[in-house]
Amino acid sequence: MAKVYEVVLDFLQGSGITLYAGMVGSTTAPYVSRLVDTEASRYVAVRHEQVAAAIVDASARLTGRPGCVLIHGASGALAASLGIATAAKDNTPMLVLNATQERIAMEGGFWQTADVLQPLAALAKYQIRVERPDQALTAVARALHEAVAGKPGVAQVDLPIDVSTAEYDGPPVAAMLRLAAPLLRPCPDPEVLSELRRLLAAAERPVILIGGGAAYSGAGPALVELAELLHAPVVSTQTSRGVVDERHPLSLGPSGILGYEPIGAAIREADLVLAIGSRLSDMQTVRGTLLPNGAPIVQIDIDAATIGRSAPVAFGIVADARAFCDAMVALLRDEPLEVPASRRRWAARLSQDADRWFADWLSGARDTGKVQPQEVVAAFRDHLPADVIMTHGAGDHGFYGPMVKVGGGGTHIMSATLGAMGCSLGHAIGAKLQQPTRTVIACSGDGEFLFNVGDVETMVREKAAVVVVVFNNFRLGSQRPRVAAYGKVQGTDHGNPDYARLAELFGARGYRVDKPGAFAAALRDAIASGEPAIIDVIVDPEARPPRIAMSREAK
Repeated sequence: MAKVYEVVLDFLQGSGITLYAGMVGSTTAPYVSRLVDTEASRYVAVRHEQVAAAIVDASARLTGRPGCVLIHGASGALAASLGIATAAKDNTPMLVLNATQERIAMEGGFWQTADVLQPLAALAKYQIRVERPDQALTAVARALHEAVAGKPGVAQVDLPIDVSTAEYDGPPVAAMLRLAAPLLRPCPDPEVLSELRRLLAAAERPVILIGGGAAYSGAGPALVELAELLHAPVVSTQTSRGVVDERHPLSLGPSGILGYEPIGAAIREADLVLAIGSRLSDMQTVRGTLLPNGAPIVQIDIDAATIGRSAPVAFGIVADARAFCDAMVALLRDEPLEVPASRRRWAARLSQDADRWFADWLSGARDTGKVQPQEVVAAFRDHLPADVIMTHGAGDHGFYGPMVKVGGGGTHIMSATLGAMGCSLGHAIGAKLQQPTRTVIACSGDGEFLFNVGDVETMVREKAAVVVVVFNNFRLGSQRPRVAAYGKVQGTDHGNPDYARLAELFGARGYRVDKPGAFAAALRDAIASGEPAIIDVIVDPEARPPRIAMSREAK
């Protein structure tokens, strides 16, 4: 008779789970050992569990398919919790298999035990502890279903080691034939679409807001056609970058706290807001201040509970983003709407204003004899392919790389909702392992790079040819002025090693850019090498990103 860990892994692999990541411990050892002989699966051993979660997170964001974070015990769960919470807050489908100490140890409060479900109870979509061997397979199957059904999220299973190594005596469970978010695609009511058409016919300046639901749905092509039929500008979030090709004249980019000032005008000036797969979150709407007073809001979401939660809506439509766009496009083809000339002029002005704003920022670099962020952003824009995958940490540097427009499958990945530091390296490794032929750039601040520097070894060992760009200003740049606002400053300035030399010690290529004019050549060489690389950019510590007022002032 097979052991529980054997049937669990057979079920996961039969259901299409191919990526596993974690740090080996006594409770995960049987799982890790069995994965050695499985050619279709990959186990990535990390140096810190947060990175394991980030690797699985990034892969799922690119494919919609969950991976499995294999965690040893309570300490491993707490170490991984920041990466897991990032995935949960951004609605990433993820399976967390928490292999814990034997049941009697938990009952007695023995060494290495704690309740591993409680710390993530407010964030995980689904949690279950398995107390008997016969329950294991059903519990894992339910967790996997919950990760991808409806609004995706994190599903966590607590499996004690004595359950894992016991003989499985439960019922057989068939593998899932389709494992990707969205698992189901609810379609909109045709009568509701007709009502929306009437609203659109009366609108002069409709705007389309897209969120992460549009990304997981694969709504891009249908969204583009819908935007063109309406000639409506499209505003994204940091979880929906690249869903609509950002080189398209109707695609403006991200608004809000992690976005840029001119993009918000499209929302403020609209007389109808069409939110597709968007929670209308505080991040996209600047805590609702961008939403136009009195303008009707129509919210389309796969989760009925999300509709109207962040802002009052004229009406909501429970539907998958792509299914909605497909149905709305079909209706508008059959019953076209006339696009007023004033809307075309409005959309053109918004696009021109955004382009002018970016151009002014790029040309406004100070001449201080030090590397300015504008040099780095200009090189990114000039030398990165449209389908680049860029990952970003939290802090001032997180506003520079996202200025790069992406298209053709390109995207930006970050801890958008939680705003956690220490995610960019793991996200980049996961993205490169999932999409090995794509250019992957990790943008990190010097403050966050040392969070997980040990996993540069993971990047090298796994031959993940990521180019890490460290914006190095020897300080926590976003926090220094906030401390200074209260008086004397401490806790924000720090020393750093030479990251280029550190890269070479790990076996990666290292570049140090400490003079203006040298970054583009380093970037080109690093990408062309096809090897893991770190570019240590010594940027002007007084340089500041173009954050909106609320983002600058956030406590």
